Amino acid sequence: MLIAFAFALVGVIHLLPIGPVFAPGLLGDLYGIEPQDTTLLVLMRHRALLLGGVGALCLAAAALPALRLAALGVAGINVAGFLAFYALYDLPTGSLRRIAIADLVAVPPLVFAAWQLALSR
Repeated sequence: MLIAFAFALVGVIHLLPIGPVFAPGLLGDLYGIEPQDTTLLVLMRHRALLLGGVGALCLAAAALPALRLAALGVAGINVAGFLAFYALYDLPTGSLRRIAIADLVAVPPLVFAAWQLALSR
């Protein structure tokens, strides 16, 4: 039951920034940017869509144990990847720090889920 909660929590964290998929104006609220460049707008909306997919997979994994290993891998790569780039660029402040904090919140449930999955094998 706790592993399901862990995946649900990680799923919700990843679904939080899905808004720009439907309302691009939310990019300013989420990231403090108002993309004037179409390329940046496309990339940021695509990022929101991908995060929504990770979140949906994690929520599905909360209910369907067969999806848990895939969800753990995808969410783990996403969280670790962002935190690595964040550190690589000297821990910038502002909205990127909020994203880093959200990803840090996702680390303990991901570690717990990995531990539980390892124990069940």
